[in-house]
Amino acid sequence: MNVTTINLTCMDEDTISALVSEVLCLSPRLTRSLGHIVYHKTKGNPLFFSQLMISLNRDGLLQPSLRRCRWEWDEEKIRLRKIPDDVAMFLSINIERLPKEEQMALSLLSCFGASTKITLVEALETTLQMSLINSLEKSVAEGLLDKANGSYSFCHDRLQEASYNMMRQEERCLFHFKYGVALISCSLGSQDDAMLFIATNQLNRGGPSAVEDKEQGILVANLNLTAGKKAMEMSDFSTAYSYFDHGISFLRKRHWTEQYQLSLDLFDNAAKCALFIGNIISLKLLSQQVLTFAQTFQDKLEVLFVTVSGLAKCEPREAANKAISVLSNLGEHFSDSYSEADICMQVEKTKVMLQQYTAQEIINHKQMVHPSKIMAMKFLARLELLILLTQPSWQPAVTLKMIQLSMKYGHSPISPLAFTYFGMLLARLGNIREGYSYVKMGRKLLDRPGYNEVAGEVISMATQVMCFVEPVQSANEFFLQGQAAAMSAGDMNNAIMSSLVYSVGSYWAGVKLPTVRENFTASRSMMEKQGNLMWLAHQAPLERSMLILIGVDERELPDHHDLGKTSPHATLLNYFNKMYLAFMFRDFEQTKVFAEEYYCHNNIVSFSLLYIHTAQAFIGGLVAFSISRKSNNPIWADRGSKAKCLMKKWADSCNWNFQSKLYLIEAEEAYCSDDICSAKSLYEKAISSARAHRFIHEEALACELAGHFCLDIGQKNEAVNYFLQAHEKYHDWGAIAKANALYEFATTAF
Repeated sequence: MNVTTINLTCMDEDTISALVSEVLCLSPRLTRSLGHIVYHKTKGNPLFFSQLMISLNRDGLLQPSLRRCRWEWDEEKIRLRKIPDDVAMFLSINIERLPKEEQMALSLLSCFGASTKITLVEALETTLQMSLINSLEKSVAEGLLDKANGSYSFCHDRLQEASYNMMRQEERCLFHFKYGVALISCSLGSQDDAMLFIATNQLNRGGPSAVEDKEQGILVANLNLTAGKKAMEMSDFSTAYSYFDHGISFLRKRHWTEQYQLSLDLFDNAAKCALFIGNIISLKLLSQQVLTFAQTFQDKLEVLFVTVSGLAKCEPREAANKAISVLSNLGEHFSDSYSEADICMQVEKTKVMLQQYTAQEIINHKQMVHPSKIMAMKFLARLELLILLTQPSWQPAVTLKMIQLSMKYGHSPISPLAFTYFGMLLARLGNIREGYSYVKMGRKLLDRPGYNEVAGEVISMATQVMCFVEPVQSANEFFLQGQAAAMSAGDMNNAIMSSLVYSVGSYWAGVKLPTVRENFTASRSMMEKQGNLMWLAHQAPLERSMLILIGVDERELPDHHDLGKTSPHATLLNYFNKMYLAFMFRDFEQTKVFAEEYYCHNNIVSFSLLYIHTAQAFIGGLVAFSISRKSNNPIWADRGSKAKCLMKKWADSCNWNFQSKLYLIEAEEAYCSDDICSAKSLYEKAISSARAHRFIHEEALACELAGHFCLDIGQKNEAVNYFLQAHEKYHDWGAIAKANALYEFATTAF
């Protein structure tokens, strides 16, 4: 077999330009700039030229214009386009033939990534006294680098890799450290934090082994502390954790003795970031170091607070007990028990005390400066939510203590939360409008400088009360604002809580179920990522009910039975949703079984007004009258009447949210009492009100219950009409399984 070898030499720039002109059938004057770019990227290699022109056409950067009857191209996009792999390999081989100065400049540039600001190179040139700019300009001319938007960029990743590999592996950390040291002075004198991050990153890539002496190690640890705090301010807690972790690695032996404050700051901040990013193992290790080596109880407080926050995810009771123990050491004690009479008396005393001030005087109250009281406020704030979930009867004591400390010692960044919970307490005790005024005061306090620490929890809890005053469809959106504020402050626990209550609120507001499903999926993802079993236990029951209503096979759903044991509220929600689901699918025996369990566990004395209470009262009232009608047990009629009284009080506060619910409970009560005329009128009112106020799920339920009522009294035509309306509304809501079940019932009943 004969083989002929053909040597293809590279073409010069003029030849490439002429070739581009000929290929595109345009004059050289029009294609000269494009020819320059093509030559720059191919170095005149005929095969590379062909590959590049074909790829530009394929990717739409070089294409015919029917309007202008000629070829068109985007020079800027072509200039910024990465060169093909083959060209990169060809050019990377040529790097080894470059002069030593150019090789060193490219190696230096490769240490900073694929693209580097020219200002950074200029700073290094001055500090290192190296000729960098001139060498890099030659590399631009050689086609190894692109120069655009104030930066030098490698034309291909392989070129950066080849430049980086010119340094021996054992020397790379030394070069990184050298360049980081060179940038320290620039970063300290710069207003731009980017220089600080770049310098610190180079030092960290160098690592502790590159440190020359003890003082240099301390300097690098301090730089990491500063960079980490800057990253925390930008809510980049993962990067911040990396800086604190690197800072700790630069500390020498005996650092707790010789560099105590630096060590404490690094470990405290690393523990905070570990909590936020869900790194529980690191959180435990870091906390243990502080608790072992901290010299005073005050120095342990920050990490104790983080520990309590970490425990809150899975062990709320243990977290609450730990917080109470810390508060006792800070001089804030609690009684062994609190009666409702004691609470009411203390609430009245607090109201009288606050009435001595105008709202503006409270908002402008002095600033808290006492260190132990500031920390006590932080632990009280964390305890507030934990007590709500584990020992609700204590919650008012926590709320009132925060109010008392705020008014005696001055406001702290936690004070907005104190007034928000106080407003919730007043609303729960019966005066919703008065409570709402204090809730709005809590939100107003967030406007004070530096008071965003608890903004997420304040906004979310304030929104709970807002749902008793404003239309829930619009009020519910504020939970997302609370989630965003909590995320920004690094408060992942309250970010998850806000996401959860938004999802639950969207369900009971009548949002279409496919959207509700997406909301639950998003909040579940946050919970699982953070390992937060506490909030997962509160979400799982309603999420399960929603999925079954949609039509997901119950056998395919995970069993979260054990999660219900995390708190009394989780247990209550578990039984409530089982009762609700049985009621929705007309399983009377199961409804009665779970209703008895629900009311047996519904002995939680809650002093916070939560919107979920309205769903429990609404469904609980309907179930109670349904059981009463079939069992003639006066206990169930009494439970239904209590639910009606609650709904009437809430309807007086917000007709939009509660009128249709009240009418439907009253209709079931009238049906139970054989008041046929009143029942029929009330069913119609419930349907009309639900439709007017955009509660499609309540409209569907009201139509269905009206249908069963009419069927029971022998009005079959009216029953058919109601069932058809209910079927349509359930289907529109997205409850396909429920709509199908109703259809099957209707087809067998007539």
